[in-house]
Amino acid sequence: MRGGELRVGIVLSPLVGGGVERVLLGLANALVERGHEVDLLLLRPIGRRRAGMPPRARLFYPKGRGPDGKFLRACRQSNVQVAALDVAGPLAMLRAYNALARRYPGVRIRAGNVFNALVVARYIREARPQLLLAAEHRENVAAAYGAGLALPSVPAILGLHCSVPHAYPEDWLAKARKVYPTASAVVAVSAGIRTEAEQLLGLDSRRVHCIRSGRPSAKIWRWSSADVPHPWFRDADVPVVLTVGKAAEQKDHATLVEAFAMARRRCRARLVIMGDSSKRYRARLLSLARLGGVAGDVAFLDYDDNPYRYMRRARLFVLSSRFEGYGLVLVEALVCGTRAVSTDAPHGPAEVLDGGKRGVLVPVGSPAELAAAIVQELAAPALSAAARERYAKEFDENRSVDAYEALFRQVVQQHGSTTRT
Repeated sequence: MRGGELRVGIVLSPLVGGGVERVLLGLANALVERGHEVDLLLLRPIGRRRAGMPPRARLFYPKGRGPDGKFLRACRQSNVQVAALDVAGPLAMLRAYNALARRYPGVRIRAGNVFNALVVARYIREARPQLLLAAEHRENVAAAYGAGLALPSVPAILGLHCSVPHAYPEDWLAKARKVYPTASAVVAVSAGIRTEAEQLLGLDSRRVHCIRSGRPSAKIWRWSSADVPHPWFRDADVPVVLTVGKAAEQKDHATLVEAFAMARRRCRARLVIMGDSSKRYRARLLSLARLGGVAGDVAFLDYDDNPYRYMRRARLFVLSSRFEGYGLVLVEALVCGTRAVSTDAPHGPAEVLDGGKRGVLVPVGSPAELAAAIVQELAAPALSAAARERYAKEFDENRSVDAYEALFRQVVQQHGSTTRT
């Protein structure tokens, strides 16, 4: 094993199938396969996701916020150990609050922050990881707070997977400017995010590392061969335009529906929007589709643990976001051999699509230009096998895992040197 075994604790948000979650679980799986010990610490109730848990990992959660029976069965099937953490009562909360207030003067520390910090600190004392990794703001704050409370302390690496000014309101930014500089390292998933982090959060450039997210290309290609139940993906006469993403204003599905209606006047196609969404959200988009005369050509699919089978059979993948950190779904679509169109959202899509060499980039919020790109790409030939294999190699997760491993070893070594001195 290169450099010895690591013990890594990953602080996660609810498992709902989002891009950040897929990155972290993919990293966890890869680390386990390389012989490292990996713990997953879930601070909030479990979401719908059941697949992808790293075999032989350990799962920790605060007592009273545990997983449901289906999740426990999935863990047992994956040989994942599950343990509940006892978190102390009101006196411990008060002591932790006072300690955090001294460490972060001027920061508004909520009760939920204190509770999560105590969960993290308890996990550190029980599991003794060498470092913590988190990637979303709430979990980043918990990791930083908890690492500071725990004795002995461990280094915390915080991740930035979304455009900072777009994703966080000003009160969260104010907290981030105090908390993130105390981390041992910060990982940005794109060059644009790295620049933002340094400028807006006041981070030392030497502590900010750009690690672009990769995916397990061979596994994705294998998973993409699974059957697809929806009949549109079996109809070779009418091409399917696919998007995958959560129901959020960030994804700007309204512009996508409007653009699709424009494109539909010039060519045959169907639009599938995949991802959990409310009836109200879908009704609003269907209303837009009816206005454009394409309601019968728009379908909604719930979250699926294996979206790759749909990506592989779609003629075109479209990302219409207003902002992104990286654009992981674009990577996955290319690995599946599907053409891609994306808005030039800050900051990741341009990096994934290499400024437009790997797919078409259009301005954010422009339905007319998005429609033109959809028509153009639907008329283009399918990606060649050689192109797909090239993308699979370029975006394979081993590159990012290598970078994380190197960073982990560096941070652990630096923390040990600091502790000894």
